[in-house]
Amino acid sequence: MNNLKKDTYNRSDIEASLKKEFPSLTKSQISEAIDSILESIVEAVALDEKVEIRGFGTFSKKFIRPR
Repeated sequence: MNNLKKDTYNRSDIEASLKKEFPSLTKSQISEAIDSILESIVEAVALDEKVEIRGFGTFSKKFIRPR
């Protein structure tokens, strides 16, 4: 990604960073790559695994008691 410190990233931020880093990739290739990565993260978290992406964040299930 870039060296700017941000609290949150949205899809367009990630797409822009990847386009800057890999100018030869098309927008559809970048979109497919992001979809694949996010799908992998969602599947891992659904299986109660913890996912850590260094420099980006940690994803895990959080159990919230019913009201």
